[in-house]
Amino acid sequence: MTRLPSHYRRIVLQRFAERFTDAIEIVDTPLALPKAGEILVRNHWAGVNGVFDDRLARNRVAYMPVTPPVDIGIECVGEVVAVGDGVDSLRVGDAVASTRLGNGYREYLCVPADDAIAIAEPSPEILTLIPTGISALVALEQVAQVRAGETIVISAAAGGLGHLLVQLARLKGAHVVALAGTEEKCAAVTQLGAHRVLNYRSEDLDTIFRREYPKGFDVAYDTVGGAIFDLFVEHVAIRGRVICSGYTADIEDPEVVSRTRIYTQLYWKSASVRGFMNPLFPEFHADAARRLLRMYADGQLRVLVDKGDFRGLEAVPRAIAHLLAGRNLGKVVLRLK
Repeated sequence: MTRLPSHYRRIVLQRFAERFTDAIEIVDTPLALPKAGEILVRNHWAGVNGVFDDRLARNRVAYMPVTPPVDIGIECVGEVVAVGDGVDSLRVGDAVASTRLGNGYREYLCVPADDAIAIAEPSPEILTLIPTGISALVALEQVAQVRAGETIVISAAAGGLGHLLVQLARLKGAHVVALAGTEEKCAAVTQLGAHRVLNYRSEDLDTIFRREYPKGFDVAYDTVGGAIFDLFVEHVAIRGRVICSGYTADIEDPEVVSRTRIYTQLYWKSASVRGFMNPLFPEFHADAARRLLRMYADGQLRVLVDKGDFRGLEAVPRAIAHLLAGRNLGKVVLRLK
């Protein structure tokens, strides 16, 4: 049996502040053994969600109100190091994933065994699939309703979510148009199988869309907002769907918009704009996780993990800054072991 330490460290949001580093503290905490029905996990990797973490520290996540002090960090993968009475589904040494606010930015985690997802290994690739891959698959199936033969355009296609959307849409038989912001990112998305890749910083998207996709896009999947969202609405096809899965361009001031009353564009096409937030679709998560893990094991999915070297809880602010600056290629992860 692994010898357990007497204490472990976790990040606690102690107060709201404009700077993430001013809002949090790394707290040394006594390690308790799991109670009946619980497991104790040594976290190996945690996901970094820069926009969410930054806004949570500033008390600007309206849909998830918190009162400091509160543990933060969401998705993590690790190894079971102790089990409580009555736990038969997991054993010491098993690898598990967990996704809930407060689970990620900590070295050890005690959770109900039923809340953990058994995985093959605690790797950053599997961390990316759960929950980011779950978001991509559920969004494509339940909201975008992508079908074979349709054309989809995806913004931020080289990000943690976007690179999985590209592959999953292609696996469903769609023609995939991907947008990215650097030549390196465009090359990476091309290798993932996108049929057309465009650098939105250097190419005239409107002209290219009109010339190459005159009928518009059946699905336009956007996480950026701003001018990209406006362009997607303009180029959505008859009976097409524009998916709003975030709006980083406007997130600080959502009241400032470049276009209003989009029904003037949607009505004549019988098109629609649909919002997607993964936590509101919990009934689809378990099935999506099973299928994603199987696809990954079968070699159908490649997972891009950002090459940034972020080790230990002290690296979280630096990882968030890396993400907010748009320097990431793939999922940004934190190494905890």
